[in-house]
Amino acid sequence: MSKTVSLQVSQRAGIGRTALKAVRKAGRVPGVLYGKTKDKTVNSRPIEIDAKKLASILHSSTSENVLVDVELTDPAGKKVDQHLALLQDVQHHPIKDYIIHIDLHEIAQDEILHAEVPVTSIGEPVGVKTGGGLLETMLRTIRVACLPRNLPDLITVDVSHLTIGHSVHVSELTLPEGVTATNPPELPVFSVFAPKEEVAEVPTGEAKQPEVIMEKKVDEAAPAAGAKGGKADAKAPAAKPEGKK
Repeated sequence: MSKTVSLQVSQRAGIGRTALKAVRKAGRVPGVLYGKTKDKTVNSRPIEIDAKKLASILHSSTSENVLVDVELTDPAGKKVDQHLALLQDVQHHPIKDYIIHIDLHEIAQDEILHAEVPVTSIGEPVGVKTGGGLLETMLRTIRVACLPRNLPDLITVDVSHLTIGHSVHVSELTLPEGVTATNPPELPVFSVFAPKEEVAEVPTGEAKQPEVIMEKKVDEAAPAAGAKGGKADAKAPAAKPEGKK
């Protein structure tokens, strides 16, 4: 069952960006308390909460659904009224690790609540232990319907009996009394799959050797014809003119 925590919140007098900065600077978190009037219309009241108290509640919770008994006070600290609410829509600073805004949704104790509850596995599946299989989480949360006081923090599932190729489905979950799963019953929650086999790549053909171009060896003893400056181009001795010795 979800435990209920007490939380004191104060009505926030100021609204707007400047007022929000002032609230955060004072070590408090701005938020909104949503409720329903007698004619079923939704009303909202701006509130502020002590930042350290809020962080402590969230850090100690295993679920995103925190059920709180809200004591609402005026800015002077005088108690106004009390509500049962769900702490939701927690907004964090995108860079720094602190809460910048939060919403509280008032609920009735006798009204069916619809929420998502995290699910976790216990035990080592037979298919993993003896068959080398892999356990996969198919659903990380389960949608449930129940009265607020019956809302579980966490749903645990024993998977030790699972062999390769088998699953635990929504219809097979053991839920606390008064809690009903609203997901399709055939959906798997945990499954054990066979290990993937590594397939060796088969060459499609013989690898071709790179073509090697051999450099033609030049005969050093026979310089290329026509090369300037070579001995082959040396001029022959001039012929003697006739009649002269």
